[in-house]
Amino acid sequence: MNLPDTNYGDREAFSTRPGQLAQEMVQLLAPLIGIRGRYGGRVLELVEVLAEGPQVALLDTSSSPGIQANQYGDPLTRQPRILTLPVVSEVEADAHPVLRALLPEKTLAELRQLIGGKLGTG
Repeated sequence: MNLPDTNYGDREAFSTRPGQLAQEMVQLLAPLIGIRGRYGGRVLELVEVLAEGPQVALLDTSSSPGIQANQYGDPLTRQPRILTLPVVSEVEADAHPVLRALLPEKTLAELRQLIGGKLGTG
């Protein structure tokens, strides 16, 4: 019985499961939780860094709170909008455009080194 090849290349290798690279990205970005910046006319705040993906959660502080429903669909509370974005752009070998706008230059350079090092090997 032939099993399908599950090695989908370097890009998918770090974007589908938490590994060493994802952990390095979390360690790099986690100290920045709380930073704010503008992107596309919105004020965004970094509220969480997730190893799965890796991804970041951004709070849209410029939008009016939306109604959050419970598991049954009943309106529960008003909550600000949270955006979850991948750390690595899905269209190019670089950081996500929103992160490029929010991150300090030094951190962005280090993140690009991590991305380039992973994508450059293979």
